[in-house]
Amino acid sequence: MIKAIFCDLDGTLVRPGGIVLDEDIDLLRQATSAGARLVFVTGRPSRCLSDLPATVGRLSPHLVTSNGASEVMHGRTRILATLDGQSVRDFSEALRNVDQQVSFATEFESAFGYEPGYAWWPATDTGADGFCADIPDLTGGALPITKLLCRSGDLNAGDLARTAEALGFGVTVTYSCRPEEGGPVEVQSPLASKGHAVRRILKEADIAPAEAVAFGDRSNDISMLDTVGDGIVIGTPSVSRLSIFESAPSVGKWLATHEERWRSYPCSK
Repeated sequence: MIKAIFCDLDGTLVRPGGIVLDEDIDLLRQATSAGARLVFVTGRPSRCLSDLPATVGRLSPHLVTSNGASEVMHGRTRILATLDGQSVRDFSEALRNVDQQVSFATEFESAFGYEPGYAWWPATDTGADGFCADIPDLTGGALPITKLLCRSGDLNAGDLARTAEALGFGVTVTYSCRPEEGGPVEVQSPLASKGHAVRRILKEADIAPAEAVAFGDRSNDISMLDTVGDGIVIGTPSVSRLSIFESAPSVGKWLATHEERWRSYPCSK
């Protein structure tokens, strides 16, 4: 039986233009009413949730944010996994020695800092909470760092991620764009990943991984999809590693097809 549902937001549930399918909302609502626990798991930092469609926000009070580095429960943010400033400085120096066209930004959950040469990503980086400074200043304050964002003038996201991983710092390296795009590569604590967050939540709830389903669509979802009994890719896989998972056209269609696995789940929320 499906006792827990983990669902990515952008691209999986929330489509371009902020569109959410009525079928997805309806089936998720039915599943939670039947007793399944729903947790949204997103790469968005907690400061970037205000534009979520209201229908999504009403489905669950629990959101894992920043790929597992933080979470929001009933509107309260909790930081779970951070990078220390010295490690960020060491990593950024090492990556810049390999790729001199790379620039950096830092995510603090409540604010966003960026180097003068960093190209903003409109999805999350703009706003009054952004400030410009060099890496030593961005990493020397009291704000907890949940992400180091990296953009290269020469390498696309896939190549930059491989370059970053080859440095051997033991950090989590991922991205939520297509590998051929120039969207930022996200460097985080080794304890920050969607998979790590899902394992923690399942353990706390005493739910076996086989009793959970997860929906995602991009590289940063792989660890989550690989953690549960049913990892479902929504749409066409954007990278080859996603091709090993079952795919579905939408969250609602998969839930409707497997209704018998959650409809008869006899527990209270």
